[in-house]
Amino acid sequence: MNERATFLLTLIHREWIEVRRLAPWTSPTGQRGCQPRELVPRDQLAVMLHDPAAWAYPEDGDWIGYVTLAETKAGKAITRLLPGETSE
Repeated sequence: MNERATFLLTLIHREWIEVRRLAPWTSPTGQRGCQPRELVPRDQLAVMLHDPAAWAYPEDGDWIGYVTLAETKAGKAITRLLPGETSE
């Protein structure tokens, strides 16, 4: 298992991040882009995280369908602690 996949699987197991697929999105001002939507099932994560193609930049610049890391509510609680605070 490569180091990056091992590290990410640890964060996923702690429920601090999720892996989601990007889907088309249009902002309220009409600007087009993408945002995280579909959750990648846990039983597919190890294989997907080890696939170099999952981390490659698309040649055409279209990220729709690619994966991204999304912070969970628990992850946000950890990353937004003030100095000296603990999560428990």
